[in-house]
Amino acid sequence: MEDAQDTARQDDPGRARLDAAWKVWIDSQEAAIQTVRTAEAVPRTAVDEAEGYRWITRLASLAQEWFIEKSDPLHPQLFQSQTEYRKLLVDNPDVRYGFCALDETRAYRLVGTRGEAAYIGLTFGTPVGQGPVGGRTGTTVQAHVDQFELGPNGEVDILIVPVGGRPATGSKNCIEMAPGTGQLAVRETFFDRRVDKPADLRVELVDGEPPPVLGAEELAGKLEFAALFLQFVAATAVNMWHDTADNVNTFGGTAGAQHVAAQDDEIRSHSNAEMTYHGGRWVLGEGEALVVTVHDPATEFLYWGLTTSTAWMESLDYRYTTTNLNNKTAQRSADGDWRLVISPTDPGVPNWLDTQGRREGYMIVRWVLADGPPHPSCELVPIASLKGR
Repeated sequence: MEDAQDTARQDDPGRARLDAAWKVWIDSQEAAIQTVRTAEAVPRTAVDEAEGYRWITRLASLAQEWFIEKSDPLHPQLFQSQTEYRKLLVDNPDVRYGFCALDETRAYRLVGTRGEAAYIGLTFGTPVGQGPVGGRTGTTVQAHVDQFELGPNGEVDILIVPVGGRPATGSKNCIEMAPGTGQLAVRETFFDRRVDKPADLRVELVDGEPPPVLGAEELAGKLEFAALFLQFVAATAVNMWHDTADNVNTFGGTAGAQHVAAQDDEIRSHSNAEMTYHGGRWVLGEGEALVVTVHDPATEFLYWGLTTSTAWMESLDYRYTTTNLNNKTAQRSADGDWRLVISPTDPGVPNWLDTQGRREGYMIVRWVLADGPPHPSCELVPIASLKGR
């Protein structure tokens, strides 16, 4: 009897569909590792190699949670997409990243409490990895929590509706999703994540749906898309690293709103339109450090933060040492600017960013609510020369 049941299952179209999708998922991980193995012009120390392999396991973990477990917009889940153990495309250690799938034809509420973050950005956009929707990709609507009316203890209650779905009362606490919207990214930016209380937020569907029932076709499709995402991100990160070759020990970049408008590519078009991004590659010779000067802008701003990362576009491990600083955690110079030192050994001066022995990586300064801030400047110097400064 059992042999007959096994044979029937093997002949079942659902089993065949799942087996095919499962193979795609497994093959995608090997393809992503092959990207790590064959990437050109990336650092190739033993640490870099090991981090590349670990990076793929982290991307696989994210793909599973994002596209297999929490991709249903009718049963929304606002989950933490990046942590110190799972990183994506130059994560900012000062940011707690939330993500939720949405359906532009349905209404939702973002509810909970605000917490103590300096800024909570709400970036609505087209679904990542699915290309243009209606001829465009990326951010569709940009907002932040503090532009809405909050309760006396930081209570959040924001209605998210389709175009034209705003209540007749004209409530200030309402966001209309532009056509093509399929996701919400929440960037909760802290001055000090160790002490500042995080938000407690959730996304609820206004008109509930019955519990979902998983089927072979649905799971197969999710597995296949997770596989595509894994390979897409691996290739994108390597391309991002190659793009930094034009900014060695200097900063390029522009406002997120310009990336969105320019439709540069699917990743940069998903930028937070209230941020400005200045990035480049740091390359150090033996005994050298890079002094990065973040210049005090002429206009007001809320936050800047400098993040250092690997060639795989993962932030350097900030669990055990200082690898990023911001306008509150960095010591300010007498002239009002901030001078940060990127080096593999302790130079004995303030604002040291520890490369953990590395002599090459990526760096990015993110500005929040800043109007055209100046690009940081860089100076390559001997580490020994810094102690007398």
